[in-house]
Amino acid sequence: MEKTPNLNEVAKLAGVSIMTVSRVINNSGKVSEKTKQKVLDAIKEIDYQPNMIARSLARKKTNILGLVIYSEEGVHPTFYNEIMNGVQSGASELGYDLLIFAQNDEQSYRNRIIRSSLVDGVIFMGIHVNEDDIRSVHEKGFPYVFVGKREVKGIEPYYISPNYIEGTKVATNYLIEQGHQKIGFIGQSKKIAPDYDKFLGYKQGLKEHGITYNEKLVSEQSQSQADGYNAMKEMLKHKPTAVMLNNTYTTLGAITAIKEEGLVIPDDISVIGFDDNQELNQQFNDFIGLDLTSLQIPKLELGKQAAKLTISLVEGNEHPKANYLDLVFLQKNSCQKL
Repeated sequence: MEKTPNLNEVAKLAGVSIMTVSRVINNSGKVSEKTKQKVLDAIKEIDYQPNMIARSLARKKTNILGLVIYSEEGVHPTFYNEIMNGVQSGASELGYDLLIFAQNDEQSYRNRIIRSSLVDGVIFMGIHVNEDDIRSVHEKGFPYVFVGKREVKGIEPYYISPNYIEGTKVATNYLIEQGHQKIGFIGQSKKIAPDYDKFLGYKQGLKEHGITYNEKLVSEQSQSQADGYNAMKEMLKHKPTAVMLNNTYTTLGAITAIKEEGLVIPDDISVIGFDDNQELNQQFNDFIGLDLTSLQIPKLELGKQAAKLTISLVEGNEHPKANYLDLVFLQKNSCQKL
């Protein structure tokens, strides 16, 4: 059997001590650049095991991506889990592992990301992020990608985002093609950028079909189940024939209000939800006895593409700063043609 190379052979070939080889491998202690290069050359020449360590040292790469999640209130628990699964899948396909940075109030993410040398690139997720983290990573030229559309003062960040504007416009067009003219929209567009894009898509859909925007059919400050309930109660006074709902919690509140008014979905009012997930669909089905027509974020694919984009940036490839992924429109039976 072929003998596996060891530290003694690396040290002998490089003309240094075993301790010096160990310091180079572990990146500890003081070693001159000239000596370090001798050791790296020796590692490469005899293919010292483990190979991954040798390659990482020689190429100054770890083949590990970092993941930072800024937790959010009001975000459905499964939302980030599915994206994370996609990130893992995309990283694995290209030979990378994943390191999740834990929240630490005493030390910023940027210091741990840049100074630790643990990862080759990083993926950020969350709505309300620390912009100082992003600017620092960006200015250092460290490869990173946001999941979700981003605006950070002073820089143009890299991001991959669902195309909310186009997706919501597709759903609006669908309702119009079904004969609906009085279409309501319940969301939180004034506070969260993705939600504002959904609102813009809704307005564009109306405009392209010559339908006048009616502010009485819009609630732009709805996030919770109670918000959805109250917004729907008020909107029903103006007799919409269809309504688009921004998130899981708003949807559950709104359909409660619809039932209380004695209305039947879709006979009296058509409903389109957002971000189809198993829990929402089950609750909607239990409550109404129908499957919800909805816009879905392809979360697994979003995470996968975020990982692949980050790795491509690590490898020095050029990409646009803004990258988009189409939403999926699921036509179920909560909408009816007029």
